[in-house]
Amino acid sequence: MTELAVFPDPYQGTRPPNRRRGGLADDVVLYVREQILTGALKPGTKIDQEALAAALDVSRSPIREALVILGQEGLLDLIPRRGAVVADLTPEDIVDHYELFGVVAGRAAAIAADTLSEEEIEQLRAIHDRFVDGTNDDLSALNWAFHRIINRSAPRRTRWLLRLLERSVPADYYEFTDGWDAQAVQHHAAILEAIVERNAEEARRRMEHHLHESGMAAVDHLERQGFWED
Repeated sequence: MTELAVFPDPYQGTRPPNRRRGGLADDVVLYVREQILTGALKPGTKIDQEALAAALDVSRSPIREALVILGQEGLLDLIPRRGAVVADLTPEDIVDHYELFGVVAGRAAAIAADTLSEEEIEQLRAIHDRFVDGTNDDLSALNWAFHRIINRSAPRRTRWLLRLLERSVPADYYEFTDGWDAQAVQHHAAILEAIVERNAEEARRRMEHHLHESGMAAVDHLERQGFWED
């Protein structure tokens, strides 16, 4: 088991945005989850709670709450009298997480193919065109906007679950995964085509494929980062 030896890495960085009263534990969860899923914190690494508190300017209470949540997610192992360490995640764990996301997102895409208005489809097409151009735009923001139009057609509980799943993957996916933007362009085009054709099952299948490939790209990135090296 490796310990964090040097402060502030990997806790140095931008603190989570949109800090809100009463949501400090959520901020810590988002931050630590991102550090794990982008490879900054590797399996077996002990979470340095003091370094984390200093980096995020929070007390130990929301940190302890956040570590329990991350333990329930399977990202951390909570060891009595030893603290929290990053769980021994496997490539299959990462892909499985994205595929579960894909099941729910695929349901939303199928509903969107049946229910989106022509105006909403035009909005979707306009966002996709900006994504393809990609000159001066934030790709992560465009990706969020593209999926938001699709997801908001789903029932309330499905939308809630999608928001939860969105928060469980790295927010800056297009920054940390090399070459993913080119693949995403193709995937989004295929999803858009199925929605335009009002083919619900094909929209579902293509969205599930998109999230599966997202998981595979995440695994490739983590392998390049030496995430599974001793």
